[in-house]
Amino acid sequence: MSGDDGKNVYGKAVLYPGCSLDGLGKSYDVSLRLVTEDLGVPYEKVEDYNCCGALEVKNVNTMLGLLLPARNLSLAQSMGANTVVSACPGCHYSLSRAHYYVNRYGKVADKVNEKLKKMDEVPYEGKLTMAHAVEYIYNAAGVEEVKKRVRRPLTGLRVAPYYGCLYARPKQFLGTGYSPLKDDPERPYFMDELLRAVGAEVVQFEAKTTCCGGPHVYSDAEVAMHLEARILKEARRNGAELLVTDCPLGHVAIETNMDKIAKKYGEELRTPLAYFTQLLAFAFGHSPGEVLLTANLTDPMAVLRRFL
Repeated sequence: MSGDDGKNVYGKAVLYPGCSLDGLGKSYDVSLRLVTEDLGVPYEKVEDYNCCGALEVKNVNTMLGLLLPARNLSLAQSMGANTVVSACPGCHYSLSRAHYYVNRYGKVADKVNEKLKKMDEVPYEGKLTMAHAVEYIYNAAGVEEVKKRVRRPLTGLRVAPYYGCLYARPKQFLGTGYSPLKDDPERPYFMDELLRAVGAEVVQFEAKTTCCGGPHVYSDAEVAMHLEARILKEARRNGAELLVTDCPLGHVAIETNMDKIAKKYGEELRTPLAYFTQLLAFAFGHSPGEVLLTANLTDPMAVLRRFL
């Protein structure tokens, strides 16, 4: 959905990388950059960013749960951004939640901005747009542009796109269901269409928005494994060769537990994982090493090697 004049519908976009993309989600970071550059919708990164507070901080300190993401929005605003892109649904949620409260509640905005001033940061004006990486590629470049860029069609590859529970929910914070730039909060399809654009076959997958238990992967491993096994079982039952992710927390949690899941629930659940951006970049002609497919713990090249 680029504009008629060829300009990105999001204007100037900056990426909030969060803790994951500079750490365990490095392959997501690298492949996202390659894909957006190939498609002509690059971005700048927010520098000197802080943790967004993830999902836990708000339960301990409400104001801190708003201030942490608000500082990142202030930094993006100071860069002249129109849109903040997040690859992690948890980060996307935190930033969107802070944006929502600053815009909706004047007293909250005053308190947040007062604290930002004490930190020598610019008050957040509440005018930025939030976009998850899936939404950004789908809208800024578009499915047809993705098709044009394919050099290595993934014809016949059966994939299960796993969005996770926070990609498009809760809709009151993320604005899903109210804008053509936003995915469906109950039955998201943007990633499905991007994967079809590179030739993959998207299988029926009802577990695409269920929780993976990522935040509990260490505190309550049994619960996390049960939830992850349910996702893998649904993917395998419908013939998926690959579970495709858009969330670094969910991706790492499932990969980390894969051996334990296979041992407890059955070897037939063992499934390789890849970020959707890794598949797009691979289909665009980049080597497995360039997009760090070889770094994934579950060896997606076992099913992708046939496309080389």
